[in-house]
Amino acid sequence: MILLRLALLCIACCATARADDADGQRLPVGDVVLEQRAVAEEALLDVGVVIFDAGIPPDPSTHGALGIFPEIRRAEARYLPVLLRQTLVDSNMWGAVRVLPETAVLPELLVTGTIERSDGRALQLAIRAEDATGRRWLDRVFLDETAPADYPVAPGVDPYADLYRAIANELLAVRETLGEQDLQAIRRVAFLRYAAGLSPEAFAGYLAGGGEQAYRVSRLPAEGDPMIARVDRIRNQEYLFIDTVDEQYLALRDEMADTYNLWRQYDRERAIYLADYERRAADRGSQGSRGSFAAMQQSYNAYRSIKIQEQDLGELALGFNNEVAPTVVEVSGSVFRLNGTLDSQYGDWRRILREIFALETGLQGSQ
Repeated sequence: MILLRLALLCIACCATARADDADGQRLPVGDVVLEQRAVAEEALLDVGVVIFDAGIPPDPSTHGALGIFPEIRRAEARYLPVLLRQTLVDSNMWGAVRVLPETAVLPELLVTGTIERSDGRALQLAIRAEDATGRRWLDRVFLDETAPADYPVAPGVDPYADLYRAIANELLAVRETLGEQDLQAIRRVAFLRYAAGLSPEAFAGYLAGGGEQAYRVSRLPAEGDPMIARVDRIRNQEYLFIDTVDEQYLALRDEMADTYNLWRQYDRERAIYLADYERRAADRGSQGSRGSFAAMQQSYNAYRSIKIQEQDLGELALGFNNEVAPTVVEVSGSVFRLNGTLDSQYGDWRRILREIFALETGLQGSQ
């Protein structure tokens, strides 16, 4: 009787409304092989993957029904982009691929995403990609579902690897439609947009477009212009910081992976047991049949296991979101120590670089 009451309590408190999507545009990606082939160096574009939107509804009362644990979801918003970044790196189809703490006028191709669903059964991401000229590469929802064979998760493997491969392959398919002149234009616009961010009055005349219109180069700086050399040095310093941040994201991912994947496994098992219980409850109502005591005990054990994993993962998630090591970086002979979250460190570093550029050039930088 005690186990029965506990199992019923589990169902009453933890039942979710995470039914599989019926929308025909959100089909599972299936088995995907990562595209890999020889690419000329001039065809490589640098990619920035921005920390995802966690997709947490503002109303806390909806979180339980949606199966959302806010601290875990916020950690996932940092964890999942690292996995996508690694997939793009493994394809050898891109230049430098970096995880960015925020959207910035920096990479030649910018990838953003929103987590629409993330649990042990399915991962659904809304992914958007746009190059520096404003050309839209990708704007669609990717859904991948797990199978029993995906658990337990082997070290270094992710149950939703097919989803990241599908994103990588679609980005590659778009890039292969672009000619050499298109790629060169993207690189030039990316650099000049970054320069205009440092000093709008000095570089605004080099670009046309923006807003609803694509950016394009209206004129190029003179060869050997010292301002261009300064911009290039400042941008490389920003890259240096982001590369340091990347190392921290990778370390946090490694620390979180085992517990996170175990939590996903238990979440999937709980969802299956819950669906089975509801089916048996419906049968009992129409046919008078009962679920076995063993099945009820199994449901309770699954619930108890996932609550333990949620507690452990919650502690790791807090560390992933808040406990970030200070970053020490050097520029122009000065050493700076940045503290706080990665987001705040990045904001501080960008401010410092713009102040240095303004001092060196006598021009007022963009704030």
